[in-house]
Amino acid sequence: MAGRITRVIRQIPCPEGRGTPSLLVEWETQKGRKVLRSISCDNPMLADYSGEDCGWQCWEKISRGKE
Repeated sequence: MAGRITRVIRQIPCPEGRGTPSLLVEWETQKGRKVLRSISCDNPMLADYSGEDCGWQCWEKISRGKE
C-alpha cells in the first residue's frame, strides 16, 4: 500500500556549485517515516540537452535532512 505523498518546492545552494536552483521534492510517508522519492531541478543547463551533467548531490543532502 502506498503512503501519503507530499510535494514541496525548495531552493538550496547546489552542492555542485551550479547556483541556487528551485527543486520540486517529493516525499512519501511509509510506516511513519518520510522517504525521499524524487527531485526535479529547474537548472536550464540540465533541461536543454546542453551536455551539462549532474551528479545529483542534492539528493544526499536533502535525504539526510541537512538542508
